[in-house]
Amino acid sequence: MILEHLQLSHFRNYDQLQMQFNQGIHLFYGRNGQGKTNILEAIYYLSCTKSHRVRHDEHLIEKNFDYFSLKGKIKKDDRQVALMCNVNMKGKHLFLYDKPVSKVSEYIGFFNAIMFYPDDLLLFSQAPKKRRQFIDLELGKLSLVYTNALNAYYKLIKEKNKYLKNHHIDDVFLDTLDEQLIDLQVKIMKQRFHFIEMLMEHTKAYFKMFENQSLVISCQYESDVVYHEDETLLKKEIQAKLKSHREKEKVFHTSLVGVHRDNFTFLINDEKVENFASQGQKRMYILSLKLGMLQSIYQIKKEYPVLLLDDVFSELDDQKQEILLSILSKEVQVFITSTDRVKLKNSHHIQYYEVRQGHINKEDTR
Repeated sequence: MILEHLQLSHFRNYDQLQMQFNQGIHLFYGRNGQGKTNILEAIYYLSCTKSHRVRHDEHLIEKNFDYFSLKGKIKKDDRQVALMCNVNMKGKHLFLYDKPVSKVSEYIGFFNAIMFYPDDLLLFSQAPKKRRQFIDLELGKLSLVYTNALNAYYKLIKEKNKYLKNHHIDDVFLDTLDEQLIDLQVKIMKQRFHFIEMLMEHTKAYFKMFENQSLVISCQYESDVVYHEDETLLKKEIQAKLKSHREKEKVFHTSLVGVHRDNFTFLINDEKVENFASQGQKRMYILSLKLGMLQSIYQIKKEYPVLLLDDVFSELDDQKQEILLSILSKEVQVFITSTDRVKLKNSHHIQYYEVRQGHINKEDTR
């Protein structure tokens, strides 16, 4: 998969911008605050319809305007596909093949991009909700079935929580809701479990290339119930847990059991990363995790996503830079930001761009 064309209108500090890209590495360099990361953010938004930096889309709109628009053309399976995201104060409108898309779930996964961002290191210390969101987003890129099951589950949880706030509660009605939730929870847990297995297999391999061989990384999937591959056993586990918490849920007026409370704990040598690892090790863990996701997408979809690396070289020594570049397949299109014009060794084609106050100068590499 290759992003061949990108167009920004009133996005961040870019009034109007159009760029053409080919295969290989694209490196944007310049001083801080010039708009380098905004380019990566636009590509990421075009991929998953959200920013990796802000929660509210209005913060992405250029000052004195009330909308922004992002357009892209990707080469996918030897055909060109047009994508567009139009965002104003009333909401967002998505388009594929120049036709409107009514559901975000139908758009996600069509153009995949993996982002490495310095603040990703907070993933280890943030609340479990943030790690669930990370896993859900990445897994959602691979499986529409998962996304649909997750959306249906949260819709039912919302309905159950609303019902639990009533003064008079019918246990038969709660049983009906719980049975529907159990079926969805089994689907979600199975996909999460297998996804973590695949992701960590790739992540471990990359981490070993960057770090001391004596360090062993892992990810622990923590749930209310003991996971069983057998669906019948898993259903029984969930049913028993829900039954044992029924009265407590009535008291607290909320759902206390389910995949909406799952956690994913990242470990080094069986110790929590936030407690054990140095900043450098955390950085390599996150980078390995993103590369693991890159390979996981390729394993399932047989095509590489676009890789976005924001300020990745600032804390990598020459040896780790060379390792990273050796990992990147020639089939992967990579976008990198840096404060300096980093001279990369032993790499395939690199295109340099100097960024100054929202203006981009593409260097002649002939």
